[in-house]
Amino acid sequence: MKVFFILLLSMIITIPSALGLVLSEEGTGLKHTFIVPTGGYDFPVEATGNLDVTDLSFDKDRKMITFYIDSSLDYNLLEILIPKNLINGEFTFLLDGSEIFPRFNIDDNNSFITIEFEGTGKHTLEIIGTTYLPEFAEVAPIVLATSLIGIIVILKRFKRLNY
Repeated sequence: MKVFFILLLSMIITIPSALGLVLSEEGTGLKHTFIVPTGGYDFPVEATGNLDVTDLSFDKDRKMITFYIDSSLDYNLLEILIPKNLINGEFTFLLDGSEIFPRFNIDDNNSFITIEFEGTGKHTLEIIGTTYLPEFAEVAPIVLATSLIGIIVILKRFKRLNY
């Protein structure tokens, strides 16, 4: 009987961690970390809550992250951490196609989003940003160089008109 109990206890501890289902540091819910490879970078997106985030998809053209959620509770709490270099700007949040207005804060590197909603079953959460920074980072030097050349040309023409 003791062997069975030890085996059962070890399965309870190892199976969730092997599947990526880890309690957050505070012990408040399941923590899921998804790696989003895009633009030559790997961005970790974290979701912690009292629900199961079964999958995540990223659409760089639409600047959108979609979370696929399965909840067995009526009251749901989800905290999300998104690197600002992945998507940023003015966010739009859609839960099952309806716009919601969660709490969110932004620091130097990440956006922190807290979403509370009701309802059991399967849900989709879409987070749409206005900027996709790796794409912009490739274009920024070209825009800067073009702007500097334009300013130099304008200044030279302006000096010729004054003489």
